[in-house]
Formats: sequence, structure tokens, C-alpha cells
Amino acid sequence: MMSMPLLPMWLRIGWTVALGAVVLVHLWHAGSRPGQARWWHAGHTSMALSMAGMYLWGRGIHPDLYRVGGWVFAAWAVALVVTAEAARRREGVLNRLWVAAAVDMAAMAYMLLPAHLAVVSLVLVVYLFGQSVAWAAGLWGRAVGPGPVAAVGGGTAAGRPAGNGVGGRLRLIRDSPAGHTADAKVARR
Repeated sequence: MMSMPLLPMWLRIGWTVALGAVVLVHLWHAGSRPGQARWWHAGHTSMALSMAGMYLWGRGIHPDLYRVGGWVFAAWAVALVVTAEAARRREGVLNRLWVAAAVDMAAMAYMLLPAHLAVVSLVLVVYLFGQSVAWAAGLWGRAVGPGPVAAVGGGTAAGRPAGNGVGGRLRLIRDSPAGHTADAKVARR
């Protein structure tokens, strides 16, 4: 178990301030977005608050906080897997943002463990770096591939209308839990 912080105090305070801004943005989105988006932003608010806590208080100072936090994030991860599966059954396609959120919560639970395996840590560092780049570059909104719902001829996988669907076009409807939407029409071959 490590009791000495890896970062100098000035950098820890800087990251905490940056995470405070992230918390404010997620709280604003959680309050202004409906449905699934509200829960997605609430989960990421808890992640940012926990990260700020990790920068401010070392494990040696508050070990119980780390222990409880690990269980909370493990529960979040399991709840998100269940949510992703329920949404998949309802909408017909697995929403990759719920999957990513579940992995994010599992990564938080891992960070709060008292011991870490180097290979798992490396995989998570690469994954979280990739996530950061994807979000910063807006790649999630432009992602190509299976979205939450794919329908031919104007219906969704759940059987609800999805626009006019004129001309035998395939309409991909991607409604991310983050509250951002992107529609694309692709000619059926």
C-alpha cells in the first residue's frame, strides 16, 4: 500500500480544480438533460468527485474512503452492465456509450483497490487515454458502426416509427446517454 502521493501538491491542487470544473459541467448536463442522459452525467459526476478526492487525500490518510469507494464504483459498473443489457433488449442494439461508462466505473473501482497489477494498470491507462482523446476530438458523436438503434424503412428495432425512411434508406439513430444525437442516412445496397 502506498501512502506517499506520486504528484507534487501544486499539481494535485491543479487537477482538483480542473475536476471541479468537470463536476460543474456534468451537474449542469445532469440537470438539463432528460432520461438516460441524466443518469450518465450523474455517474460521471461521481467519478470526477472521486478523482478529486484521490488527488487531495491519500490512501494512508483515509483508507476507509478508498474501501467504500471501490465498492460503490463496482456497484455502479454492475448497474451499468444491467442498464446496457436492458437498453439493448428494449432498443435492439447495444449502446456503446453505456458499455464505455461501465468500463469507466470498473476502472474507478480498480483505482481504489489497495494493490494493482502492472499489466491491468497499463491497459486501463491506454484505454482511459483513448477515451480522453475520443471525447476531446468529438469522435463519439461521429462514431461509425452499430449505434443504439438501426432500422430499415422508417422503423426502429423496437418497432416504433423513426422518421419517414423514404427511398429504402437505412437510418441509423444514435442517441447517446450523454444527451447528444447524431443521425446518418446510408443508402441500402
